[in-house]
Amino acid sequence: MILFTACSDDDEPCPAQHPEVAVCLKSQTNSWRTALSYYATNQLEAKGLTYSTYVAKDAAQQAHQIKMAVESGCRALVVVPEGIGKEVLDVALSAGIPVIMFEDGITDGYAALVQGDNGAAGKNAADYIASKGAVHVVAFEVTQDPASSDARVGAFTEEMGAKSPSTQVTTQSLSLYTSADGKAAAAGILASDPSVDAFYAQDDEVAAGVIEAIGESGRNDIKVVVGCGGSQTFFSLILSTTVTDVATTLYSPSMITKCIDLADDILKGKSPEEKQIVMPATVVNKENVREYQDSNSPY
Repeated sequence: MILFTACSDDDEPCPAQHPEVAVCLKSQTNSWRTALSYYATNQLEAKGLTYSTYVAKDAAQQAHQIKMAVESGCRALVVVPEGIGKEVLDVALSAGIPVIMFEDGITDGYAALVQGDNGAAGKNAADYIASKGAVHVVAFEVTQDPASSDARVGAFTEEMGAKSPSTQVTTQSLSLYTSADGKAAAAGILASDPSVDAFYAQDDEVAAGVIEAIGESGRNDIKVVVGCGGSQTFFSLILSTTVTDVATTLYSPSMITKCIDLADDILKGKSPEEKQIVMPATVVNKENVREYQDSNSPY
């Protein structure tokens, strides 16, 4: 029997003791974060590991939950940090519990760190858009998460300059990674600038709004729209959209399955071959999208 305990946004101790793996997650404020729990749980059960999961609403609660996980007797800890400092992990590290980090390293004491590749996402998007012969691309910068946005758009702009120096790249700022923001911005651009023929939305939600705006604009000269993430909703759009070519680059919550694989290896006495693992930002379009569809995933 697999031991499973899910601890959500309260501070009551979990009843399960001695799980092999404890997984500490961020608050589930969007479908991407919710899907982390889905993918982690599926992989834990596929590996036959006993486990407990925790979901923190803020840094203070996650600090408390990490302490709870250590006290439960877990033998490996997977952490998606919710603004915690490196001192929070000392309780696990001092107890000799290996820590596998997802997205952010925080401290050098971790056993392994699994990350997506924002720079590669931008570069690969540029290569794809250049292959479509775009003349004028609009790239959206999003202030909601400047670190990810800057890395993606910076790499995109650099690669477009190298791959297709004659292509004009214009950047425009958005506040949020939302379909509504993407649609509103794209609608204005489509109405005012007939030279624009491609969009690097650098997010699937934003890209979905761009596609909607293109459909409503009546323009049939937009060559391509590229997002980033890999949501199941967007995968469906890749297949169904007819007003333009649609693609995305993977920055998927399914990456957390690698953390579970590493925890399983460590429990079996196998040390990670690499301390930092960067997952590829694969381009997904009509040719390969069916490989990534999962009707059960919340993202």
